[in-house]
Amino acid sequence: MPPTKRRGETQLTCEEANKSRLVTLCRWVVETINGRFKRDFKIFRYRVFNRALPSTMTDYKIAAALINAFQEPYEDSQQFVDIINRNMHKPNLLADYVIEHNLNRHRAAFVRLEKNDQTLEDFPRLSQEELILFAVGTYHCKIARTYCSEHIKQTGVYEIEVYRHPVLVTINGESGVLIRCRIQSRHVRNRTYYTYILYRRKTGINAISEHYCSCIHGKRTLGSCAHIMSVLYYMGWARYQDDFNHPGYTLEDVIIDLENQ
Repeated sequence: MPPTKRRGETQLTCEEANKSRLVTLCRWVVETINGRFKRDFKIFRYRVFNRALPSTMTDYKIAAALINAFQEPYEDSQQFVDIINRNMHKPNLLADYVIEHNLNRHRAAFVRLEKNDQTLEDFPRLSQEELILFAVGTYHCKIARTYCSEHIKQTGVYEIEVYRHPVLVTINGESGVLIRCRIQSRHVRNRTYYTYILYRRKTGINAISEHYCSCIHGKRTLGSCAHIMSVLYYMGWARYQDDFNHPGYTLEDVIIDLENQ
């Protein structure tokens, strides 16, 4: 079971957040295997009646044999294993810095990024493969794409707002550019999260040295939360794409705005 917040706390600790990510990594395999049964064998999508119970286990064994015989099995990615071993017990130094300096309460001038905006042009460009490795899986990358689609309007304005003046910060002997972003929660309308990313002027995903978010899983160092991934996804990849289509864009014309007719 993934850990939960302690009484009076607003966030999981770094260790608890990393453990929660490990649980979801293991649980993902179980859920996708269950999905294969229901996707490929219609009988398992519905309730099982009492008369069918004696043969249900036999049906599952036959279905499992067919899946094992004709579908590609899951394999452990050595790159993911190395990332887990390297970051599982890594402390979140940026979280300590933000909390110590009380940066969440500091007022800041934010600027909205347009598609061709040259703000933070030294931010590293990332590939989708690097984003998947950083997130230790595809799940948070898909959520990041959804966040981007919610913030990108027809005018091409990206409404995730970035701190206007990046700050040069030194943590653990390494200097980098600290940016602060403000992101609207997709679950609670009146809740806003602050994400912090410390990057160095390098290329690739190794340029992202530290990250922190004010959400419940924000102290995680094994991967990151969806809010941080949304910033990386847009700043490092999506804003350079000419054919970026957000999911569900075909549904925008289903509801007609009669007031503007």
